[in-house]
Amino acid sequence: MKYCKQCGVLYSTDVCPKCGIVEPEPKPAPEADKAVITRQWVALLVGVPLFIMAIYVVIHMIYGN
Repeated sequence: MKYCKQCGVLYSTDVCPKCGIVEPEPKPAPEADKAVITRQWVALLVGVPLFIMAIYVVIHMIYGN
């Protein structure tokens, strides 16, 4: 279902039944470069464990042994 931003009506046709505005089709997102995608995955695979380790270190420093 589509949502008309002008009048707030939910509708399933091509045109809003209340105000008659035709919603334009969204443009597809451009494809990202393969090198960028690889760099982002590596950053996730390295960054998430480092973030978890940083949280562990902070908790360890607060409570200590």
